[in-house]
Amino acid sequence: MISKHMDNWITRFRSAKTVEGQDRLIIPGDPERESEKERMISGIPLNPKVAQDLKELGTKFNITF
Repeated sequence: MISKHMDNWITRFRSAKTVEGQDRLIIPGDPERESEKERMISGIPLNPKVAQDLKELGTKFNITF
């Protein structure tokens, strides 16, 4: 029953008109789903210092990647 109400809410919300200057509506979880999709394609961005530290640890422990 709760799931059906949530599905109805999402459907109604997504069909609502946007305010001027906005091309779409987002609901909770949309940014996270978009980020996950991008990360699956492009990988997880790492801070260059963290990447360098990981490379040094790999070298230290003879781990190749």
